[in-house]
Amino acid sequence: MDKKLKFTFDMVPPSWPLCFVQDCPMATACISHLAGEHVPANVSFGPAVYPTALHDGRCVHFKQIRIMRGAWGMNELFRQLTRADSATLHRRVKAYLGGNGTYYRYNRGERVLTPNQQENILAMFKNFGYTKCLEFDHYQDVYDFS
Repeated sequence: MDKKLKFTFDMVPPSWPLCFVQDCPMATACISHLAGEHVPANVSFGPAVYPTALHDGRCVHFKQIRIMRGAWGMNELFRQLTRADSATLHRRVKAYLGGNGTYYRYNRGERVLTPNQQENILAMFKNFGYTKCLEFDHYQDVYDFS
């Protein structure tokens, strides 16, 4: 994995809290603070971590900066299914991801699956007896906002 992945503000989920607490001892390792350092000039409003979150040198909203191996696209996974299994597995994966719209966002790469989500989806295929070629269409290193 790329430990020096370039960070841009468009990577930050819209509801992610930004941190601007300059004297926080955890700031250099916190993704909320990293996001706060990259706010573009045209953004003037949004969720934030307040200074009151800091207690005895620790922030209650601290989230370690991590890069994860995200995945998107499930066309190859579904291509191998028998007709009898296809509809059932599609329904289960869509339900797991929160519905049709969300499923298609993951399938088109508008969102990436976390490693945990990947494991859970592949487990569904394994439960149906599929064990070969269990890979998503695309993988990419991304900052972990989960």
